[in-house]
Amino acid sequence: MLLVLPFYVAARPLSPFLYLIGGLFALRAKPTLAYLLFPLIALIDFGLVVMVAFHLPLGAAIQSMRYMASLDLTSSVFYVVVISLFLANGIAVACLVNHNRQVLRGATLLPVALVAVSVTMLERHANRAFLKQPADSFESALSITGIDAAVVANGDRNLLFVMVEGLGAFSSPVHAAVLSRRLQPALATGRYELSSGLSNFEGSTTGAESRELCGRWGDHTDYLRRTSYDCFPAAMADRGYRTISYHGFSQRMFERDKWYPRIGFLESHFLEGLAADSNRFRQRCGSVFTGLCDNDIASAIRDRLTTNPAERKLLYWLTLNSHIPYVPKLEGNFKCGSDAAEIANTKVCELTELWADVFDNVATIATDPDLPPTDIFIVGDHPTPLWERAAAKHFTPHKVQWHLLRDNRATTNGA
Repeated sequence: MLLVLPFYVAARPLSPFLYLIGGLFALRAKPTLAYLLFPLIALIDFGLVVMVAFHLPLGAAIQSMRYMASLDLTSSVFYVVVISLFLANGIAVACLVNHNRQVLRGATLLPVALVAVSVTMLERHANRAFLKQPADSFESALSITGIDAAVVANGDRNLLFVMVEGLGAFSSPVHAAVLSRRLQPALATGRYELSSGLSNFEGSTTGAESRELCGRWGDHTDYLRRTSYDCFPAAMADRGYRTISYHGFSQRMFERDKWYPRIGFLESHFLEGLAADSNRFRQRCGSVFTGLCDNDIASAIRDRLTTNPAERKLLYWLTLNSHIPYVPKLEGNFKCGSDAAEIANTKVCELTELWADVFDNVATIATDPDLPPTDIFIVGDHPTPLWERAAAKHFTPHKVQWHLLRDNRATTNGA
């Protein structure tokens, strides 16, 4: 891990001490136990690296283990190779411990403890610029813009809220403009005003949903205890809005089928139900997180917003296909990996092209002549969890990006 540290961001704050404790235990147990113990520690080590990369709190990370059956880790060559390397390291450590049992039993603990502390401090120093710092204060895209249920209802508009998987905040304004330019067709209609900015974040994707939909730091576990919560969708439903959510992955992931209704969604559409429409949703996208294609979800959202225009709607869309590990577009317009690439770093370029598809779909929805007055938010859930330092440097580590298309058309109520 120290050898790859100059090239990859892999935070392992507890791992050296896990191996140390495992070694102390293995030296007092049967030799065969070491071949079970150290591979297990290696898997825990890998899990901790992933937990930090995806901003999962420890409690949520432990609970998330129950959802592993919904994922296909073998579909990602990167995950297979990295897990294999971790396991091979665990087995190698077991061999070394067993081969040197007599010598190690007589060794002094203090030097190895100091080595573990030193490795941890060195790693933290090397990764400091990429590690999440606690937010100074609560922020959300909605709170920054002053939008709440009363404001939306008084304006008598629809609200489309798009939570984009892995969309962090570009550190370069030039790269940020690559996405904002995709909204130009909506601005060209004269119907919208565009504003954008950065926001604090805490946690992973469900933490972002708590931030934006319920106005507080938290995660999905905070919404499984009662039958209802005072959240933005519930407030909109109380004002007569039809509150609807779309997500192209399984409803079982993070138990969204349970807590979405509790925070106020009257309808929730997931992979299980949407896949029944085999004409619209015949394709599948992604690798580890294989689900529906964001482009197909966008088409369904467009139809829902333009059908029955007299009905006021809050429509929430959590995207999927840019979840890491992602599947890059084949022969994309961004020419990623070539000398003519839109963004020089291949990983960043490929991800940006997936996000650009979401922005293009939003622009298509916004320019639909049948769309009733609708404000549109596009918000990143958490900073982009990239492993390579060269790629991670393209993003501000503690912020997410948001865009708001404010519809300036008067409604039938004259608002």
